[in-house]
This record gives sequence, C-alpha cells and structure tokens, in this order.
Amino acid sequence: MGRSARRKREQGEKGMKGSNDRSLRRRPRKWIVAAVLLLALIGAIAVWKWNGTLWAYKAAPSFTLQASNGRLISLRDYLGKQEVVIIFYMGAG
Repeated sequence: MGRSARRKREQGEKGMKGSNDRSLRRRPRKWIVAAVLLLALIGAIAVWKWNGTLWAYKAAPSFTLQASNGRLISLRDYLGKQEVVIIFYMGAG
C-alpha cells in the first residue's frame, strides 16, 4: 500500500474529508446556480406582472398660453403635426 492510499484510509478512519473531495466543491456551485435561477424567475414574474405605466407616454391636457410675442398658442394647433417641447422660465414677465 502506497503513502497516499494509506493517508486516505487514515483520514477516512478519523472521519476527516480529503482535500480533493468533490462534494465540498460542488455544493457552493449548486447554491449559486439555484440562487441565480430563483432571481431570474422572480425577475421574469415581475416583468410579466408590470404593465409598463412608469414610462408610458400620456397625452398632455389641452391648454392655451401666451407666447413671448403676445400671440396665443394652443397645444391643439400642433396635435398630430409635430412634437412639442414646452419650456417655462421662472420669473419671466
């Protein structure tokens, strides 16, 4: 019987695990894989249940404002024609 075989037998008799025991190395991998799969499942359920209202565009209410040149501008004038960007200046006027 060689030295390594004798050492393994002695460790087995003492109840110690060998340094090259595969069960010790595989256990953390199983937990990591299980945790990743669980997080993926939770994420998939969240995406499925989420209805997307956070970034959904909503129609602006109809309004009419006076421009800096004195002309009245209504939002309905631009409906379906082009995109509108509204900028408010604090303290102007």
